[in-house]
Amino acid sequence: MKFEHQVVLKRWIPILEEYELIKQKRSLKFKRCKDLYSTYHISAKECLRYYRRWVESGKNPEGILPKKRGARPGSRRTPKEIERNIIQAYRRFGSNRYELVLLFKPYYLDKTPSPATMDRIKARYPLNESKKKIIKRYEKQAPGELAHIDMTMIPRDIRCFFKVKELYVAALCDDCSRITYAEILKNKKASTLTYFMARSLSWFQQIYNFEFEAVMSDNGPEFKGSLKKEHPFEIMCNELGIKHIYTQPYRPQTNGKIEAFWKIIKNEFFYPNSFDSEKDLILNLGNFLFEYNHLRKHGGLNYQTPFDKLQSVTELLS
Repeated sequence: MKFEHQVVLKRWIPILEEYELIKQKRSLKFKRCKDLYSTYHISAKECLRYYRRWVESGKNPEGILPKKRGARPGSRRTPKEIERNIIQAYRRFGSNRYELVLLFKPYYLDKTPSPATMDRIKARYPLNESKKKIIKRYEKQAPGELAHIDMTMIPRDIRCFFKVKELYVAALCDDCSRITYAEILKNKKASTLTYFMARSLSWFQQIYNFEFEAVMSDNGPEFKGSLKKEHPFEIMCNELGIKHIYTQPYRPQTNGKIEAFWKIIKNEFFYPNSFDSEKDLILNLGNFLFEYNHLRKHGGLNYQTPFDKLQSVTELLS
């Protein structure tokens, strides 16, 4: 069973059993369902949905797990996993239908869709004209030329164990080497992000001995205000002489390097592990960052570690 499924079962089975006891007026912990919802930070609609699945499955724990998606048994439609890989290759390389067949034939053999099917798959995932252009990937030549900064909320399945509604992870990534610094934050206020940025810059300067010329962020209120002269993040950038660049709205690819970090930290840190407390989470995040920066090889860096990339670039520039 996948770890994500184990987390769902560990969280929801006790809730559903307690919900049933409340309905039967036999619960020793809660008098009303409202108290249960408040304690576990869930909604009545969400609880009822899981409860119905549980009862309909004969109270089989696996009955509350998400149903499998994909092509129906016996259908001729290409499985979703193959479709996603085809669309990803098409959007990255702009290949025509015959090139896509040649690209995937060694992997899927007789399951490879025909050229006509390739066209039908592409038609199911249309793009507007502006997005049909192949994304030109860029990489700064020297460390410190550009930093990517962003923050995201920690998955709910992990937050619920700490009984907090909000808990975030913020990260600052060097575009050239991909070396990344991250912290756990309790809110996403502009002042909180400004202090995080200051600590990040100090960390990069003390540990890796370089400073940043520019920083790229999205257009969120924690990074951008209606009055630049009064926004704390903008003030700090101006005082330090760091150029602040904004991503194009609704275009996360512009800040793709930090988006890739979110995917990695979710799949390789948050879900494969369990944490006893926020302190335990923070301690393990530090260990993960060391492995990420010094031990993990990145496909985007020709399978070098970020630290190896930093050393190689530094040697060329010196």
